[in-house]
Amino acid sequence: MGRIVAIGGGDLRAGETLPIDRYIVSLARSESPRLLFIPTASHDSAGYIELVQKVYGSLGCTVEALCLYGEESDDEIRRKVLTADIIYVGGGNTEAMMELWRSRSVDRYLRQAYRAGTVLAGLSAGSICWFIAGHSDSEFIAGTDQPVYKWVRGLGLLPFLHCPHYNEPERQGFDGFVDGQIADAIALENNTAFVELDGEYFVIRSNESARAFLLSWDGAAVHKRALSGEKDDCFVRAL
Repeated sequence: MGRIVAIGGGDLRAGETLPIDRYIVSLARSESPRLLFIPTASHDSAGYIELVQKVYGSLGCTVEALCLYGEESDDEIRRKVLTADIIYVGGGNTEAMMELWRSRSVDRYLRQAYRAGTVLAGLSAGSICWFIAGHSDSEFIAGTDQPVYKWVRGLGLLPFLHCPHYNEPERQGFDGFVDGQIADAIALENNTAFVELDGEYFVIRSNESARAFLLSWDGAAVHKRALSGEKDDCFVRAL
């Protein structure tokens, strides 16, 4: 049983996800958590690293980054992943990220961290990675000729398909992706997050108007229902 907070989107710099970020820190089993930021999807963007250091540093974390496009040794990669209290994965090109992770055994170390109870979190690509597969704009980010949205395989720690940024116009075609799929799908608007906490699933929101949905294919049609429930200080919504 693990601890995952998969954020559908939101502007970290503007503080849109701050209640969710606080919740992530609260899950750590340390009063001064060590947070590992993995910025692979943004090609190790220095500005993104500085932003995460500022935001999570202000929340009491010691932040370091795992830069796979740099000179990280295999031993250093393993050490950083397996000694972190929190691992936060940034947004960007999901497909390129997953390919590089698999080539450097990061996927294997993240599964070990999950089993050890490390808090796993992230936004956009950093949300898709925890699911079976996600609705990805990787071809658009990569500048592919005639790009299309596509499924990108994740780590499968959360037993659902996934769509982040579900409120954005570009994601309107996601419902059609669920047609014929055996697994159910979790669609998250910006400023929502899907949480696994020791085997329990629920949704949290940093904006009361943000929504999350469960989509299922019954063999004939796709059905969608909003996820809702009781509210607390972190806008928790139980499935």
